[in-house]
Amino acid sequence: MNTAIWKKAIADARAQLLVSCLLLLLFGWFFVWFQSLFKMGAIAGLLTLLPDFVQDLVGVPLDQFVTPRGRISILYLHLITLLICYGWAIARGSSAVSGGIAAGTHELILTLPIRRFTVVIAVGTVATAGAALLALSTWLGNCLGLATVELEGSPVAAAEFLPGALNLFFMVFCFAGVTTLFSAFDHNRWRTMCLAGGFLIVSLILDMVASMWKPGAWLGYLSFLSAFDPPALIIEQDTAWAESLRLNAALLIVGLVCYAVAALVFSRRDIPVPR
Repeated sequence: MNTAIWKKAIADARAQLLVSCLLLLLFGWFFVWFQSLFKMGAIAGLLTLLPDFVQDLVGVPLDQFVTPRGRISILYLHLITLLICYGWAIARGSSAVSGGIAAGTHELILTLPIRRFTVVIAVGTVATAGAALLALSTWLGNCLGLATVELEGSPVAAAEFLPGALNLFFMVFCFAGVTTLFSAFDHNRWRTMCLAGGFLIVSLILDMVASMWKPGAWLGYLSFLSAFDPPALIIEQDTAWAESLRLNAALLIVGLVCYAVAALVFSRRDIPVPR
């Protein structure tokens, strides 16, 4: 029966994963190509027009975004990239418990002699593997663009963007864990998705306030997004891997704790009849 749980988790995620990976691969190439249309002088002039608070928001000197490395680093923080990755985390996390209850599948599966936490493990493993493939697809699209498009400025190696891709993976892993925790307490998948979306918005606001308002820097500890900063990891190559270890470890710990608590809650809660 455990095999059936794994097969179901994979089958539920397969279509979304294939489409998401393809979109990220194509967008990664397109983003690099799009950057080739701009001259470095024009970008430098544009950056001088930005208000001072933007410097605090991005966390790195704005002149670094004139270089090819700095401009391409935005790919890992781009709205399209994040929407696809957030969508994966919310969809997989919400399917773990509340999705199964709402669909009526858990009512059947849990009557069989299996341990409940194996359901969370199966869905969590698929979500984690998918997060890795999403980050890899983004990086491969980045690599494809560098291999086929000529950029003005000093050449950059694809390996320089690995810290950003790794940080993207751990962020998606963490957010999927948080969504799974919400799912473990609920029986309505849409409500779980709304709660996860609300949590994301609050985390984003806290991270922005912590970045822009120095007295409120402590608010960054309340947001998992404060540990998500791909451009800084890509641009600051000298300290990239040391800083990457610190940020990714924080995301890993939060994600693991959320998955563990979700498994514990699901193992002890009642399963209501789907409405």
